Amino acid sequence: MMRGQSDVRGRWRVISWLAAIALALLIVTTNVRITANSAWLYERLFEHNEVPLRTGISMPDLRDIGLQIRHYFEGGTEPLEVIATLNGVEVSLFNEDEVAHMADVKELFVRTYLVQALSALLLVMTGTIAYAKFRRGALGHVASWVEQGAIIASGVIIVIGVASVVAFKQVFLLFHYIGFPQGNFTFNSRIDYLVRVFPNGFWEDITFAIGGMTLIEAGLLFGLVWLLRHRVTKKNRIT
Repeated sequence: MMRGQSDVRGRWRVISWLAAIALALLIVTTNVRITANSAWLYERLFEHNEVPLRTGISMPDLRDIGLQIRHYFEGGTEPLEVIATLNGVEVSLFNEDEVAHMADVKELFVRTYLVQALSALLLVMTGTIAYAKFRRGALGHVASWVEQGAIIASGVIIVIGVASVVAFKQVFLLFHYIGFPQGNFTFNSRIDYLVRVFPNGFWEDITFAIGGMTLIEAGLLFGLVWLLRHRVTKKNRIT
């Protein structure tokens, strides 16, 4: 009997950690999706990194470039073709190698959004299992998952954030080696518009935006857990 109870506790511990990891993944992938589709953020980062000055492309044209790229990531059209005005002439902005890399970036986004969807599905499933097993007591288990998930997300972001502050170029390069093992991510910042429109500073800012959002959300989740536990404790004292 004791062994059976131990097996049940072991299985439930696994479910709890899966739920916590799924929550952490859901937080981070959702923030990636938000930043990848934020026209406001693109414009702020173009300004912050002086992209109009460095490229000679006006801000209205940069907005349009960002819009074309976001539509490409969201749709099924291949290959990418971004039309921009350079020196008063409309041209296809990216060369063949840049277009090929953007196709790989799009595939990476597809995988990221799949992780987001699967994480949400796993949370719904584990939440349903918890309710079926514990009924009203499920709230305490869910609160533990939220707390653990917030800790995991915060821990990962803090590690990446510290590493990025110390050596962002190396971290960014490592990410490319992992995300794009085919190796087609090296471009010339003097002639290739992909890295002129989206310089390293742009991606550094994006990284810190995702990190900041994640830490804020983790803090809010910690606050929510504290509030729930406080109310449950208060209710138990009254009853």
